[in-house]
Amino acid sequence: MKRIVSLVVLAAATIAAAPAMAQIKLRVADSFPITHPNVEVARFYNKRVEELSGGKVKLDYFPAEQLAKSADLLDAAINRIADITYVGPLYLSDRVPLATVAAIPLIGNVSDPYELSLAYSKLAQAELNQAEMLPQGVRVIRATATFPYQMMTTKKQVLKLEDLKGLKIRSSGGIQEKSIEALGAVPVAIPAPDLYPAVQRGTVDGLVFNLPTVPGYKLQELVKFTTTNVNLGAFPITYVMNEKSWQAMPKDVQDILLKAGEEAVAFETQLYLKRQEALFKEFTTRKINAYEVEAAEIARWSKVLDPIKQAWIADLEKSGKPARRVYTAWEKLLTK
Repeated sequence: MKRIVSLVVLAAATIAAAPAMAQIKLRVADSFPITHPNVEVARFYNKRVEELSGGKVKLDYFPAEQLAKSADLLDAAINRIADITYVGPLYLSDRVPLATVAAIPLIGNVSDPYELSLAYSKLAQAELNQAEMLPQGVRVIRATATFPYQMMTTKKQVLKLEDLKGLKIRSSGGIQEKSIEALGAVPVAIPAPDLYPAVQRGTVDGLVFNLPTVPGYKLQELVKFTTTNVNLGAFPITYVMNEKSWQAMPKDVQDILLKAGEEAVAFETQLYLKRQEALFKEFTTRKINAYEVEAAEIARWSKVLDPIKQAWIADLEKSGKPARRVYTAWEKLLTK
């Protein structure tokens, strides 16, 4: 498999507008808990930026909502509280709806995780920047998409659509919420940092989540069943930088930030593959049932979820968003 690239949480701040060799200090902010693999990816990214710049660029990293809550990180970049911040489009689907395109379910068409992530990175820095991010005063400098999401439950194994009826399933919001509704379950929007207590208290009966990041939230302590071969879409991740801050930086520094992001995609994929392999071993120890849904049933799920794509396009086009153009570009990148 090709190597992958990921995202990193970069945040903000003091960009010295001086000579080319003056040190540039940036603060990086995200909401991922320190046990999350994306923190490891962020640290890889930060280190590579410093190495590639010969120490000219210094990144100060603040994970776990230290600078701002996940819902406020976009505003933190817009208002230059931080120059670069993590933005989870599904948490902010009212403000960056086009960026949620990666969450459209692709049942029966599980893409190579590296190709999926790389495609979203390219889409974000081209179509999404022009159509959605730059008008808000920020630009995506790094982006990725998680491994395809699976259905995980705490008490009831889901083998067919009927098993989902009435179950309360955690959703990241946006299109994921509509996908859960289409499957017959009840979506409950819960930000990832609040997920563990919600599952522990029985606020939800399960969740749609990707396997490599399960340990980051310690969900293997709570779930009892998980599918392994469905694709309920991916969780898109973007790291945005205040556009004025971006334009104030020398071109060589801009190039370094983008190059480190490309390397991070490869690093992240390999990291996620290793973590997923380790997770499956832990599932065995914990007697968690990780299973495949039968092909005939997958076809049923696919049929039910197929209208989600058209509804996503139609709804956003009505509000004046170029959703068809963005989806067409996304599909083209995936099928290259």
